Amino acid sequence: MTAGERILMKRKEYKLSIRALCKLLGGISPATVSMWEQDRNKPNGENLNNLAKIFKTSTTWLLTGENGNNTRGLESNVEAAPFQRGSKRLPILSNVQAGMWTEALDYRALGLDVEYEEAPITASDHAFWLRVIGDSMTSPSGISITEGMLILVDPEEDIINGSLVVAKLEGTDEATFKKLVIDAGMKSLRPLNPTYPPIPINGNCQIIGVVKEAKVKF
Repeated sequence: MTAGERILMKRKEYKLSIRALCKLLGGISPATVSMWEQDRNKPNGENLNNLAKIFKTSTTWLLTGENGNNTRGLESNVEAAPFQRGSKRLPILSNVQAGMWTEALDYRALGLDVEYEEAPITASDHAFWLRVIGDSMTSPSGISITEGMLILVDPEEDIINGSLVVAKLEGTDEATFKKLVIDAGMKSLRPLNPTYPPIPINGNCQIIGVVKEAKVKF
């Protein structure tokens, strides 16, 4: 296994997107992480030390695979300090506000009557919370997102087949929460509730962001 493969493996193990890892590393470019994972370059200095802290391993293991997949055996004989992830406060938007949301908008433009909720520090500065309305994402099996739950929507996350997304359909003012399905080149927004029909999309839909987390707020 190469250094790039080890970094990629750890990133996937910690369920971090490239953008999220970049934020934890202090805002380096996604292209830099991609070059590491493709073995076109290797991390060094502060970036290498921070990677070891984030992944709770050693710099030696990241670069060579030696000393085991942990923090023991560091050359300095000093264990890496735990990496503090922290949190940030993000606004809870209405479906109409979410439908108009773009990265160009500033949270301050929302006014004073906006509720905020804690979110992981890995969420982008343009992420937001949305309260689920209706039962179209309530499933009798598997993942089920019920009405009233809060979902964390991140416009900077990579959109892939199977992602839970918040989207705005052409001719509507409000955002909708569905699962993106790409099958044989055809795209659709599918509810998790089997009693609701899928919505075919073909240039008539704007994906606002990917849903990364859901929680109940009492």
